[in-house]
Parts: sequence; structure tokens; C-alpha cells
Amino acid sequence: MTDGHVWIQHLKSSLKASKQLAYLYHVNDDRFEFMGDIFGVLGCADDECPINKKAFSRFVAEEDLVTRQLTLADMMAQCVGSEKNFTLNFRMRHPDGTIFPVVETGIISTDAQSKKMTIQSLIAIDTETIDRRKKLNSRIGFREAISSSFSGNRERRSVILRLDEIICRTDRPPHTGYVLLVEVDRVSLINQVYGSNFTDELLDKTNATLVSMVGGRAEVVQIASDLFAVIFADDAHGEMKDTAQKILTVFYNQPIKIQERAVHQVLSIGGVKISDKTTSGVSLMGWLELALNDAKQKGRGCFIEYSDTIGQEVDHFREILTIGDSFLKNFKEGRVKMAFQSVISARTNDVSFYECLIRMVDADGEVHSAGNFINAVEKMGLTRLVDTFATKEAIRELKEFSSISLSVNVSNHTLTDPDWLKIVILELRDFPDVANRLIVEITESIAMNDMNQTIRVVRALHDLGCRVALDDFGAGNTSFSQIKDLSLDIVKIDKSFVREMNREENKHFIRTLHSLASSMNLETVAEGAETTLESDSLVRDGIDHIQGFVNGLPSMERLWLKGQKH
Repeated sequence: MTDGHVWIQHLKSSLKASKQLAYLYHVNDDRFEFMGDIFGVLGCADDECPINKKAFSRFVAEEDLVTRQLTLADMMAQCVGSEKNFTLNFRMRHPDGTIFPVVETGIISTDAQSKKMTIQSLIAIDTETIDRRKKLNSRIGFREAISSSFSGNRERRSVILRLDEIICRTDRPPHTGYVLLVEVDRVSLINQVYGSNFTDELLDKTNATLVSMVGGRAEVVQIASDLFAVIFADDAHGEMKDTAQKILTVFYNQPIKIQERAVHQVLSIGGVKISDKTTSGVSLMGWLELALNDAKQKGRGCFIEYSDTIGQEVDHFREILTIGDSFLKNFKEGRVKMAFQSVISARTNDVSFYECLIRMVDADGEVHSAGNFINAVEKMGLTRLVDTFATKEAIRELKEFSSISLSVNVSNHTLTDPDWLKIVILELRDFPDVANRLIVEITESIAMNDMNQTIRVVRALHDLGCRVALDDFGAGNTSFSQIKDLSLDIVKIDKSFVREMNREENKHFIRTLHSLASSMNLETVAEGAETTLESDSLVRDGIDHIQGFVNGLPSMERLWLKGQKH
């Protein structure tokens, strides 16, 4: 056996003994390599390890998944051409439903030659947090439960096994069987105010009341200190809502007496019907937790039945993460590009300027417009990254081609970000001829979010020589007095009015907007003109510039090199 092999075996044994798992993640290839305590950390055999990010995400607790991925995405965006160390605290989830805290420490790096990015990381079970939680719960009398946040205990697993038994029963009549997940609200507060003995007695009586209410119809299992599963194996689906409402009413209207005090207990309840679509106890438990979380988010003290809508929200978040990750991967590999759309002068029929638009080219060469990914980009907090990229690219084009003007859209978060403004100032302060040809487009929501800050940024852009346009004007609530305060240069009339110009009120509205804008020396751009009829009508109404498919689709080619004229 070679020395190298001995050391590898020693490393594997050491990691396993210390309950740690090391991994190497190849970002560009979406591929994991693992070493160490695979079963202890992931709860699976060596040959069942997740091979890619999607598979690995199933081992992260649902509540922590988005935060972890957003944090990593943000750090990866910062480490292009450098290294980035990180430490993350989150919870993992075994296939059997066990949830436990971990600490992940690692480094993100990019190879200078291949430009490929890797994450080298070490995940350790956070025994310190678990021990601290146990000591705390022991001190306050919460029956050694790690709390509902770390609810991967024996009782939870027993509930899952019991649900599996019910699901597999062949003699269960159709439309029967349901489960309620009941959480007692304000337990921590009650413990702080009245003490651990009081709280323990309250939880005991809560359990006893639930058992008394359901009689022999259901099984009551205390999963954690403040969390109870109530399993109705044979009751009709139609009874679930009434049963849950009865439980809520009884606990609220009939106070529990403890140590000469009367406590009106508030509960939150999630419910799931057991049906032919239910495949396992683990999935059913997951649905219960989603329904309970929804009940708590809706103000507590209520019952929420799991529905496909709740599941669709989770699927929607997963889809956002997938799209966002894909965008980030393509961005790092240089496949996010600029497209340009002509804005035509109504007076001369020449190009007034080009609007810069973001496009993503995937690994197969397919081009995606912003509508396919911008929502995910915004949800994942990547708008500053995208806006900064677009701004830099626009300035680079302006420096290379002295005969063009470009506009670039900037989001709310970016406009008020000092780092973005600093970049613009550094890029343009010595190039007034370039600044004069850059138009920064902001939206009404940005302007209204922080009027004073927006005014300061607009003033700084004007000092450089840039022009500022208000995009989608008319769709919000901005008044002309506020536009005057902003000292804008251009207003772009929202395309919804242009698309419905057949309605007389919209025609009148467009004329009014143009008239008021002209009175303040503001130029007007009508967005979304798709037909010659619309374009001609806008010209007759005095609009200064026309933008839309009637003058050509956005193109990733430099349109000005084609000598475009209309």
C-alpha cells in the first residue's frame, strides 16, 4: 500500500470518526465528490450520494435551502478571478426525515487557466448546538426534545412509519384517513414568563385535552415539546376541517387551568388527507409541515389544509433556484450578452439611441430573452450583478463607437447602491463625451421608493453628463411635480397604452402625457409600437421617439455597424 493511499484512508477514517463530510463540487460540470462520514451526515450509503446540485438540495432542510443557495451564489459572484472563504450554518435532512444542524466551512476558487470554478468544503454535524439545545431544554423541562426546529427525533420517525402503514393498507375505504399537525403557539414566551414547571404542565394538559377530544378515533403523538401529530386513520376526509376547527375553538374558548392561572391556548394546525396520491409517510409529513408553516405565516391560530397550491409554491421556488443557478453558471462562462433595440426619432426617422437588453445563451446555443430568467435573477438577489454588467458593457460600447447613444435599465437596489454609482463615476468622470451618450433608465417604483435618494443619484448622473429616463411612465402613480423634482430628461410611455391605442381614452392619455412632458422640456418615447398604424398615429400625436417591433426586433449584433436607418 502506497504512502498516498495510506494517508487517504487515514483521512477518510478521521473524517468519519469526527462526524465530518468533505466534498469537492465542480461548479461548471455540476458534479460532487464526497469523502468522510457519508452515512452520518447524509444518511445514505456511499453509492447513494447526490451527484449534482439538484440531488444534494434534497438533503438540505427545506427552510434553509433557499438561504444557503442564495448565500453561495452571492459569494460565487464575488470570487471571479479570486478565492472566497465561507462558513455557513444550516440544517440538513436525512431521507428518513431526521433534521439536524451542521456547520459548513469551505473555499470557492477559480482556476486561472481553465476558468473553472470549484467549491472545496467540509460539513460537520453541529454537536455544540445540539448539546446546547439539549441542555437548554433539559433546564426548562422540555422533555429532552431538541425543539420543533430540530424535529428529527424518535417520535417523528414513529409517526412516519405509522403513516406508511396506513398508506399501504388495502382495506382502507376511499376518501378516508387524514392527519393534523398541531403546534402550540407562544411556548417560549410562556416559559420565560411562568417558568419551566408551568410550561411542562401546560404541555401535558394540552396532550391530555387532545387525547380526550379525539377519543378512540385517533392517535396523538407528541413529536416535539410544542408539536403534536393527530392521526385519524379511518375518519372521512370531509370531517378534517370541522375537527381542526373544533380543536382550535375548544383550546381558545376553554382555558387550561394551571397553578391557579387560566391560559387560553392558541394553536396553529396543518392538515393533509391520505389519498391514493400519497406515496410515503415522509412525503406526507413534508406536506403537513408546509401546511403548518402556511398557517403560521397567515397569523397563527388557524387551520390550513395542504393543497397543490402550497406544493406549487415550493415547486416555484425550486424552479427559481434552478433558473437562477443556470443564469449564474452561464454568466460566469461568459454566455450572458447584450442585445440592442433601436429607438427611432419621429422627426428624422434616424436612430436616436439603442436600448441595451440582457440575453442569455445556454450551453446548446439557444438564446433566452430576459423574460425567461429576470424574475429568478431578482428573487435570488442578482440584480446588482446584472445591472453592473450591463452598465459596464454599455460604457465599453460607447467608448469604442463614438457615434452612438445607449440606454441601460437600472433596478431599484442598484440605483441606490453606492458601489454602482462609484463604478459609473470612475468609468465616466474623464470621458464627458461618453457620458453625454449614456441614458440611465429608472422605473416609477424606484423613484417613489426613496425620492430624496433618487434625486441625489440623478443629480450625480447629470453632473457626469448622463441623461436619465423614466421607464414605463403612466403605469404607476408618479405625478408631474415629482418628475419635475427629479429633473429627468426623457419619459418612456408604458407600452400598455400604446398596445391599446384603439381605445379613445388611451389615445387621449398619450396626447396629454406628451403635452405635459413638452411643457417641461422632456422628450417622450412611446414603447411597444408593433404596427405602422400605431407608429404613424404616435408621430401625429407629437411623440418624439418610437420604440417597438415596428422598427425591428432586438438584436445581439451591433445594429449601428449595419448603417441602420428608417
